[in-house]
Amino acid sequence: MPLHVDESGAPGSPSIVFLHGIGTSGWMWWRQVAALADFHCLTVDLPGHGKSNHVDWVSLADTARQVAAIIQSRATNGRAHVVGLSLGGYVGLVMLEQHADLVQRAILSGVTAAPMPNRILLKPQLGLMSVLLKRRWFADMQARSLRVPPDMQAAFTDNLLAMSMQAYRRIWKEAAVFSAPAGLRNVDVPTLITAGGAESDIILQAVDAIPTLMPNAQGRVAPGLGHGWNVEAPDLFNAMVRAWITETPLPSRMQAANGSHGTGG
Repeated sequence: MPLHVDESGAPGSPSIVFLHGIGTSGWMWWRQVAALADFHCLTVDLPGHGKSNHVDWVSLADTARQVAAIIQSRATNGRAHVVGLSLGGYVGLVMLEQHADLVQRAILSGVTAAPMPNRILLKPQLGLMSVLLKRRWFADMQARSLRVPPDMQAAFTDNLLAMSMQAYRRIWKEAAVFSAPAGLRNVDVPTLITAGGAESDIILQAVDAIPTLMPNAQGRVAPGLGHGWNVEAPDLFNAMVRAWITETPLPSRMQAANGSHGTGG
């Protein structure tokens, strides 16, 4: 079954495809699509999430294939800028490896470049989280811990409760062993790898590591911000997106990562 897509902005303008994090859906980009309404915006609910929660999660590669089909059929001239956070960032990395011809420029936040440590603990953690994530009090606590603003916490909680637990388990098993695709070395799509400065070490390391694999990539950190910084600091996030896709200087608040290179803007 096809993935749910919300379409907004200016038809015929350059397209931006927004890919959300685990446990959320396209709603998490509402401040971005409002600020970037002069572009053609496509917000996708990924398999097992939001209005696509009836679609089975198969793999990152399968999801990337489905997003590629959306770009081919709905994006202006069959190509799009891709903005992904967390789960959406992983999908974006796989898209760059497998469907680079469809991507104009990419911004990917909150991803890892190497397998996660302590993977032996994943199975019991997934079992516990599968129970807790269906409890509203725990979902509310997660919203607060991720610094979701109060006016968005209800939407976050509702989406987390609606998420397919099959999707949740499969995604985490795949993310736990994820390595940056070797094929990225051959991808010259201008790519910005970014993260909030308060992220975990393994994510901040990826901001350095992934750009060294790619011929036209940079890494930037948003100091003091958390994982979902598109909702925590939407003005900064929006300014970054606009600057990157229009090839103008990035906001001065964004700090360069050590591994950044290339001429992506």
